[in-house]
Amino acid sequence: MSHHRSRGSRREPDSLLERFGIGQNTRGEWPAALCIVATVVNLPQVEHVFGATFAMNMRHVLRERARELCRHYPGAAAMSGEHMLFVFDSPQERQDPSLLDLVLSSLADRPVRLGSAIAFPVVEANVARFDDAPFDINSVNPAQARDVQPDDKWQEQFVADTRVAEYIFKAMDDGQLDFDFERVCDANEPAMTLYHEALLCKTGEAAGRRLRVGSDVRALERLGVVRRLDRWVVDSVVRRLTVDRRARLGCNISARSAAIDVQWALLVATLAEDPDVASRLTIEITETYPLANLEAAREFVSTLRSLGCRIALDDVGHDFGSLRNLLSLGADIVKLDRALVAECCSDAAAAARLSQLVDLAKVCATSVVVEGIETQDDASIARACGATGLQGYLYSSLNNGTVNR
Repeated sequence: MSHHRSRGSRREPDSLLERFGIGQNTRGEWPAALCIVATVVNLPQVEHVFGATFAMNMRHVLRERARELCRHYPGAAAMSGEHMLFVFDSPQERQDPSLLDLVLSSLADRPVRLGSAIAFPVVEANVARFDDAPFDINSVNPAQARDVQPDDKWQEQFVADTRVAEYIFKAMDDGQLDFDFERVCDANEPAMTLYHEALLCKTGEAAGRRLRVGSDVRALERLGVVRRLDRWVVDSVVRRLTVDRRARLGCNISARSAAIDVQWALLVATLAEDPDVASRLTIEITETYPLANLEAAREFVSTLRSLGCRIALDDVGHDFGSLRNLLSLGADIVKLDRALVAECCSDAAAAARLSQLVDLAKVCATSVVVEGIETQDDASIARACGATGLQGYLYSSLNNGTVNR
């Protein structure tokens, strides 16, 4: 669907685009210019780890990337501190949300290097209404907690996480990221497949082995760059659903990505145009990172469900899984962490706790899936506890030499 419209054309307000400040207002009027404020939110951390010279180099590199973008999309850009101001002319010629998306990708999709040091810019961007009136640039991207942790352990973790991010994004850019697919089956009729979960793996390993890299996502979560990977994952799964009209697939996104903003706008538009694809897509929100903005996550869940997608709350009972999220998000599916059923084999109290957790989850969602099912005994325990779905090695169609990492 083309989003381009001629000057003066009228339309019904598009709430998704207009919430980002893009397009005509409700009176069918075009703004004089499109003004975007981008903020490099991790500059303090980068400067703390690599020093002032590296931070200065990062600013310089980002200014050059901004100028290159403005050569292709006529406009101007200027940087002050951690903020960058873009002003684009003739926004009516670019009515779709891709320009704001381009600002984000142009600035942040590539790392910045200086000698042996490397860092990924973490950028937030929003549209500011530009009406020839002054505005406070700091108010466009509201300040978030950006405290620098001064201890050596944090600094070492930052460097190690950056190397993992470099490895993952290089594999993504080189076409070496793919998926293994694991069945989620009906607890009482295991031959019935509810959907297949796409599990991230890296190809091109020795002897043709495929390396599971799902655990590496935590490094990207800590750095704040996981959104780029999550978008790639969801876009890739949506493309598979578009090609195979019989498939029903699920995929993971981080809790850090569970917020409706411009980075999801194109996906929302795609799913709105093809409700059949949306109805066969399950988005699993992992709880390996704390859910900082509950209201934003609730809006994310509500928006995707309104398009026909199902939402699963993953890893419940592990790390940052919380009763608050279980009760508040309105997910369709609750997936209980694999460690819970493993504890039940030798601990009757653990089995009682699992049964109670399943009962609570059934109050909050229509389906409760127990993960980590490796044996028939595991399956029997999960059924006895009331699970409606099962997932694990016992029902896996893989068994193909995949290496877990």
